[in-house]
Amino acid sequence: SHRVHIPYYMTRTLRRHGVMASYLALGDDNSNWDRYDFLFPRTGRTPFRIEEFLFFWRVVAKYQVIHSHFGLTLSASGWELPLLKKMGRRIIVHYRGCEARNQARNMELHPKSNICQECDYNGMICRVGAKREALAKKYGDQFLVTTPDMKDFMPDAIHFPFFLPEVDYEKYKAVERPLSGRPFKIVHATNHPGIEGTRHIQSAIDALKAKGYDIEFVFLKGVEPERILEEIQNADLTIGKMKMGYYANAQIESMYLGVPAVTYVRPEFMTPELKESGFIFTSPPELENTLEYYIQNPVELAKKRGMARSSILRLHD
Repeated sequence: SHRVHIPYYMTRTLRRHGVMASYLALGDDNSNWDRYDFLFPRTGRTPFRIEEFLFFWRVVAKYQVIHSHFGLTLSASGWELPLLKKMGRRIIVHYRGCEARNQARNMELHPKSNICQECDYNGMICRVGAKREALAKKYGDQFLVTTPDMKDFMPDAIHFPFFLPEVDYEKYKAVERPLSGRPFKIVHATNHPGIEGTRHIQSAIDALKAKGYDIEFVFLKGVEPERILEEIQNADLTIGKMKMGYYANAQIESMYLGVPAVTYVRPEFMTPELKESGFIFTSPPELENTLEYYIQNPVELAKKRGMARSSILRLHD
């Protein structure tokens, strides 16, 4: 995988269940995440054929299952995939985001609102992802997607739900503070403002401030995970994933700590369990009204806060 937290936590969970699982991080980028079992400095630009082969033989070849996050391979070309198949290895391809999406199809299926409309990458991720996808289709044994909206592009994949984060609850759990005499605090954390719907969120906040509401809006981009948890700890609400059609890790972490998350889920993915949870569901056009309602109704906000943690524990056990 890239250098991110989920594959690290996934392998720790598997180890607790008796599976020999290790996390190979690819690339020497400037990611804030620095926990992994192996690191290979693959840049995708300069081939390291000898180094790649030696690393492949000493490390990768020893495992029976290769779990490829984002459709990534050890090498930029994927030369090792047919070799792995000849060795009888199983290849699991786990699509986690835009590498599995198709911009044209997304615009066609959801013309009113979708994450491709203000893409932070100018369509680069899905273009690069198309090359990985072609390799994966040829050699993959099983395919997973993190959110159900991705089945628009990978209809035969299994929706593999998110699991609860390895977060120190006692250290970062929500702090209960009286609402009077202070700003209403809202936290929004993302490294991808365009696909997240940040412009719509900022617009709703600005409109509410113009009406006279005292709001502390904390927008976090490119910061370490601990800083996000600290800001969530004394927030009234968090907001995120307003255009994708489903929620993700940041919203789960917020709910896990006891802070309701405002997000958007497409109607076809809504379930009774989600409706009865601590999530606050809305859409970009309705976001201002939704936030105003909870600012004006502290009793209703308290109800959501009271069920946030327990409901996310049920949804993502």
